[in-house]
Amino acid sequence: MAKLTLEIEDKKLKFFKDLINNLSFVKIDQTEFAEDSDEDVRENLRAAAVELKEVLEGKKKSRPAREFLNEL
Repeated sequence: MAKLTLEIEDKKLKFFKDLINNLSFVKIDQTEFAEDSDEDVRENLRAAAVELKEVLEGKKKSRPAREFLNEL
């Protein structure tokens, strides 16, 4: 049996996953398709809003965007 690693755009991932799930000869390693649940996304947004509020109130220090981008 062969293994194939693919890079797929995030916006096309669900479509591709649905497509290959319908092929009986394909086995999918589900760990490769770990997605955030809706609740995870909401919690991340809440945390980001709290952090932004703290930065705007001066309770927390921000960092330059360039520094953040360099980390990526």
